[in-house]
Amino acid sequence: MPIYEYICQDCDHRFDRYWPTAASALDQQPDCPDCASTATRRTISQVAVLGKLGGLTPQEQSAASAETAKTASYTPKEQIQTFQANKQRKREQGK
Repeated sequence: MPIYEYICQDCDHRFDRYWPTAASALDQQPDCPDCASTATRRTISQVAVLGKLGGLTPQEQSAASAETAKTASYTPKEQIQTFQANKQRKREQGK
């Protein structure tokens, strides 16, 4: 049973979704559980491996940082601005 992580593009909520098969995850897009928006997308999940260091090794941290930078390099500027505006709105609403 695959587990995929998603982010809502409207409210920036991150959530997990369990799917019966990997094929079913490709055929459907889940709604956001917070705002019920259909504007969700699958994200790359970061995994921590516990070992002698109690977390990621330096090589794994470096690879994770490189993956994050790679993802950011092809994220459209407008999408990044939308995420930032939504985060700011959430902060202002929380005050």
